[in-house]
Amino acid sequence: MTSNSAILLKGIEKSYKLYHSPLARFKEALHPRKKKYFEDFYALKDINLEIPKGETWGIIGLNGSGKSTLLKIICGVIQADCGTMQVVGRIAALLELGSGFNQEYTGRQNVFFSGALADVSRSEMEKRFPEIEAFAEIGDFIDQPVKNYSSGMLMRLAFAVAVHVSPDILIVDEALAVGDARFQHKCMKKIKSFKGRSTLLLVTHDMNAVLTLCDHAVWLHEGSLIETGNPKEIVDRYTQAFYEGGPPETSIKTEDNLLVPPLPSVAKKAVTVKVEDTAASFGRGGVKIDQIALFSKERGPIEAVYGGEAVGFHLWLESLGDIKNPVVGFLVKNRLGIEIFGFNNISLRTELPPLRVGENYLVEFEFVWPLIAKDNYSISIAVADGNLESLVMHHWIHDVLTVEVLSLQEYQIGLVGVEQVQIELKLLDAEISFLN
Repeated sequence: MTSNSAILLKGIEKSYKLYHSPLARFKEALHPRKKKYFEDFYALKDINLEIPKGETWGIIGLNGSGKSTLLKIICGVIQADCGTMQVVGRIAALLELGSGFNQEYTGRQNVFFSGALADVSRSEMEKRFPEIEAFAEIGDFIDQPVKNYSSGMLMRLAFAVAVHVSPDILIVDEALAVGDARFQHKCMKKIKSFKGRSTLLLVTHDMNAVLTLCDHAVWLHEGSLIETGNPKEIVDRYTQAFYEGGPPETSIKTEDNLLVPPLPSVAKKAVTVKVEDTAASFGRGGVKIDQIALFSKERGPIEAVYGGEAVGFHLWLESLGDIKNPVVGFLVKNRLGIEIFGFNNISLRTELPPLRVGENYLVEFEFVWPLIAKDNYSISIAVADGNLESLVMHHWIHDVLTVEVLSLQEYQIGLVGVEQVQIELKLLDAEISFLN
């Protein structure tokens, strides 16, 4: 373990005994030859990670992939079956809501109790208590037993305590899914304040949070470490696995053997793009996107677009199979890979006719380009079959096209602009100060 490392995991494994029934457990306990009545379920398999100090790491994966188990082992809540672990510094963890709280204690008592567990002195916690109370925003409930708290109140207090004990390592496990939107924004702002000065581990299903906050991403699947690396690259490959049903090595074959082969990872800045020249793609291959085009209604083919400009986005498709319920769409993403906007026929409440094998089609999107910040953006496109509940992805192309977005405004505040804004200063009568 280097001096710059906050967490080092080597060969970490964790398994659980799965009994088919309570009776099976009873039979095993009484069996004279200790017959095995359970199956081993491996929540984690040979996990090796080294996380540097001061970095923010996002851990992603489907439900049941081992994310929460990994965090519990790092926090010392549970023990690994084998492997070694080294952790440097004070850990503050927000796992299950209110984990570590005594349900009979009041919120105030639990604050000091949690401080003691984090090795923070009573006098120091007394200094920090006003900040914790103000951040939690639970009012007089601070002196009520936490067993009477709603899930939102419990999350508020748990988060407030976790971020105010000066942790060297802050661990957050999907806890921000609970609570109102305003408090979620408040929590996210607080988390960002730790970047660079504490090590952050964030488990989330929000890929935009990973792209925005994290220096590194970790992808777990069925207890195994699939890949670590650049957040955008990991999120792109995870997106593919989500639609294909598993990591690339387990999903590369399909029943009809129609998987679209990966293409060179090169995005083209051009008006009209042929798919063979573009970025990596995946899918079952029932449909193939041959070509795309972006143009201005007034200026014709374009490489750059103005906010507020009427544009057309066209896709030429070749159907290699019968597609009963086609879903066609695209996503515009910024340089971090964060989704800015996009459409598909489901979001537009438009049902497309079935695609017949051997036929070629043109899909036309016409819209007004939004007033987004001046920058370069990428466009990803996809064709699938199904509905919101069940989609079979036939062709997805990452970052098939890059487009420069220009602004007619000399200065724009924020990521999104607004048209037709007026501002006026009026002199009021001295006797009138407020409108009732």
